[in-house]
Amino acid sequence: MMLITSLLMSINQLLPVVILAVLLSLIVPLSQRQLSIYAVIGTLLSLVFVQGAAWLSQLFDHRGLEFIQMLLCIVIFIAALISCQQRSIAAALALIATMTLYLSHYMIYLVSFWHSKDTAEPLILGTSLGVGICISFGVLLFFLLESIAKRVGEQPLVVLLALNATAKLLIFLDLASQIDLLDVTSNYLDWRGFLVENSELGRVLKALVGYEATPSKTALWVYVVATLGFIALAHVLKIKKTKEPVCGS
Repeated sequence: MMLITSLLMSINQLLPVVILAVLLSLIVPLSQRQLSIYAVIGTLLSLVFVQGAAWLSQLFDHRGLEFIQMLLCIVIFIAALISCQQRSIAAALALIATMTLYLSHYMIYLVSFWHSKDTAEPLILGTSLGVGICISFGVLLFFLLESIAKRVGEQPLVVLLALNATAKLLIFLDLASQIDLLDVTSNYLDWRGFLVENSELGRVLKALVGYEATPSKTALWVYVVATLGFIALAHVLKIKKTKEPVCGS
């Protein structure tokens, strides 16, 4: 049981990071050296976040953690949008914020079961399998998207990045609802008959585009409007980028 739990936990928390890294590395683009540096920084910040979680949770009437996570979601969305202008700093910020958001939960899980002799071995094995699956998926996704970009251009990558970044706003809505900051409508759609969220494809689509089997109508409207807004603004930013004067001309 611990083996399966560790495997699924690894996939759920690492796959969104891998997918965003693939998208940004193709759009900006980013080198392997840059990705490695950002990965180290993101991991260190995740550790700092975990260490300071107890203190952060006391802020804002014991809602500090939720507010920090909501801020990270907004940062990811804005930084991903600016990265469409091929700004490596924005891409770095988006990737590091994503790692902090997801890896902090992952590290808490690992630390919780690491010291138990009964769970350490399946934890290591499940984690190793999960990491391997995520890396393999990332490599395959990279070559697939690279092939698509060479054939039809960069626009499909921008659309996919828009869907991926907007998915973070759904996390924002969920967190805001948990702390009674927003009143999300109680009307929900049910797509479980079409695709269950916890299935293999459901997990991939959740990490890729934020798929939810039972989204609220509020979340659905936010998702559609924010995605269209992202794509439109990304187009404007790309046009502005091409019109920037070249030094020395």
